[in-house]
Amino acid sequence: MAANAPSNNAQTILDAEEAAPTPEASGSEASTQTSFQQNVVNFLSARAELASIEATEAAEHVAKKLISGIALAFCAFFTWSLLLASLTGLLAPFIDQALGEKANQLPGWAIILLIWAILHGIAGYLFFSKLKKKPATPLFELSLKELELDKQWLKKNK
Repeated sequence: MAANAPSNNAQTILDAEEAAPTPEASGSEASTQTSFQQNVVNFLSARAELASIEATEAAEHVAKKLISGIALAFCAFFTWSLLLASLTGLLAPFIDQALGEKANQLPGWAIILLIWAILHGIAGYLFFSKLKKKPATPLFELSLKELELDKQWLKKNK
């Protein structure tokens, strides 16, 4: 790293000398060049700030998707495994008693499992729909518009 420092300093000095007005240049040309350089720096700074803001928005969108995906996985695994097993065992005798002879081929625990499967299928569908939902505004919308305007400006001024 230290070996690169002198060449970087030398390059900076050379760049500063090239940017400095020559004795032959009028004050107006030097002022215009400095103003142009300042405008370029301001333009690039604004673009970087806009990209940073939109990247933050994109990260928030991805975080929301991640949270929904984790919620979906949590519901699918834990709810199915723990809640259904325990509630099926608790409710099966009541369903058997209520159905009596009406459902000889289908025991009460199977009916309960079918009901739970339908309910959790609906919950899974809702989370899946939330994952598929696109953001209200397109990501990097302002940057893309600005790049398109820049492209048009460059074509016009060639």
